[in-house]
Amino acid sequence: MTARPSTRFALRLQGLLSLLLFVAVIGLLGYLAHSYDQRFDWTASGRNSLSEASRQVLDTLPAPVAATVFLRPNPPLRADIDDLLQRYAAASPRFTVEYVNPDQAPARVKELGIRADGTLLLELDGRREKLEQLDEQAVTNALMRLSRSGERALVFLTGHGERSPDGEANHDLSTFAAALRDQGVQAHRADPTTGSDFPPDATLVISAPQVELGKGEVAAIERFLDAGGNLLWLADPGPLHGLEPIAAHLGLRLVPGTLIDPVGQVIAGSAHFAVASPDNYRFHQSLSGFEFTTLFPLAAGLEHDAGEPWTATDLIDIAVSGWSETGPLTDTVDFDEGQDRQGPFVLATAFTRPHGEREQRVVVIGDGDFLSNAYIGNGGNLNLGLNLVNWLAADDSFVNIPPRVAPDTELALSRDDSLLIGFGFLFGLPAAFAAGGVGVWLRRRGR
Repeated sequence: MTARPSTRFALRLQGLLSLLLFVAVIGLLGYLAHSYDQRFDWTASGRNSLSEASRQVLDTLPAPVAATVFLRPNPPLRADIDDLLQRYAAASPRFTVEYVNPDQAPARVKELGIRADGTLLLELDGRREKLEQLDEQAVTNALMRLSRSGERALVFLTGHGERSPDGEANHDLSTFAAALRDQGVQAHRADPTTGSDFPPDATLVISAPQVELGKGEVAAIERFLDAGGNLLWLADPGPLHGLEPIAAHLGLRLVPGTLIDPVGQVIAGSAHFAVASPDNYRFHQSLSGFEFTTLFPLAAGLEHDAGEPWTATDLIDIAVSGWSETGPLTDTVDFDEGQDRQGPFVLATAFTRPHGEREQRVVVIGDGDFLSNAYIGNGGNLNLGLNLVNWLAADDSFVNIPPRVAPDTELALSRDDSLLIGFGFLFGLPAAFAAGGVGVWLRRRGR
């Protein structure tokens, strides 16, 4: 018996209408997906969404943020970066993302000092932050620093042959000062011989004076510390040139001689260069997430016996297999028993003490060359300097965002459970399919 023509026409029409309706629904879904960006995170730990802390930072942004990623064609890396940044863009219309191929914008790359593929540049209201290691914590903390209101200042001690924040010589710090300005930190010169005290709300930078400071100048530094001022002391091997009272105030001593690091011989081509890798960094807020190698030319080791009210925290250990050379520095130096001291050494230490309702902070590093124009571009030297300045300026209301992982991603099975599942797949399922097939065959045969 065949279907009537009218029935066949109705069936064809119904099929055509169903096809048209299906195409229309697919087209509508495509239009909605192109016009609207809506994400859903159904993971148990919410690991594909921004944390609540990051959302709060985005909600309090004082101006739009432009995020520029400098990246050559690299689909896997771009997918990872885009997955992170689109979470911010989806959470706030004030966060925009742009990708730039460094090979197509060499002038811009040179002007901004972009060195690594995948570098993220965040810009907000004329201030900038560059990130080479990207995760939610790093991006959110950078946004917090950029959204900070008010000017922060670094005051550089001058007048005694120190490294200058605006000098262009190899030993000066103008490149570092320019990077600070990008983050909204202004560098000023200060000469204590004028008789005026340092502003206590600024961070004072002492960078290896070459001549003796007067008693009045040292007294001005002591008054600055007594008033709760923060200090970044870039010390070099050799005499302190009148700063002994400041060292005594902190319970600090410099190890005589210059650090000799065999690792520096391999990496930098000179044992006079101390090299620190992530294994050398101690746990500290200023080094959170810091994974770069840093280079310290002609460095000195530090010792301390800080007492109340100061608390000392070592930041960097170095030259485990090296020593402190007290003799002349030549191309070839050897350890002299009874004269030189064997490593390891502490290269950087942070000192803190309570002062009123806040914490007073001091960082002493046994080398200032690492931030000089000649060496600041090596490894993570610039990043380390910026991290320390941010910490000294108390810009450390950092968001600690632990990695969120999926719960129960592992299934532990006993030996009996494994055997049961194995036999089930090997014999149970085939037997069930065979029984089902036989049953269908028998029913059809009985008709």
